[in-house]
Amino acid sequence: MSNVRSLVAVSWNSLICTPDAEALGELRSSWSWLLSSPIEPVLFSIFGDVFFRAGSETVYWLNTGTGEIAKVSETMAEFQDLLGSEKSAEWFLPALVEKLHAAGKVPASGQCYTYAVLPVFAEGKFEEWNFNPVPVREHFSVTAKVLKEIADLPNGARVRLSVVE
Repeated sequence: MSNVRSLVAVSWNSLICTPDAEALGELRSSWSWLLSSPIEPVLFSIFGDVFFRAGSETVYWLNTGTGEIAKVSETMAEFQDLLGSEKSAEWFLPALVEKLHAAGKVPASGQCYTYAVLPVFAEGKFEEWNFNPVPVREHFSVTAKVLKEIADLPNGARVRLSVVE
């Protein structure tokens, strides 16, 4: 008897999310400390990351788990080509999404996954226990607030988080 379990492959629609106008407003206001110029969102991952343009054809990736922005392509056509490459596995983590679905963690419309512990912290792992579906607006708000608070700290700094209502 085999211990290998088969996972159903996830569809492209399971790897992306579509924020509503309220969530987009939250993205723009909560992340304005990092996104200094107006952005044009192009695509959103199911982990709440944002692919965007900022006044040109260049496409950037806002990793909302780390607060980092990386240039991913010079043009939309190049970005679309990359979506069909192994680079998309890095951006959209399909194997992790499969595991989350198998664990019963499936986001509803208007939701994305967010972290219990952000990956900027040593304890923040890309494992099923560290993700839960939440409204996209909430993900943008919470991740931006935490990352803004620690943005100027050196790597390895000890942090104590307090939740206030």
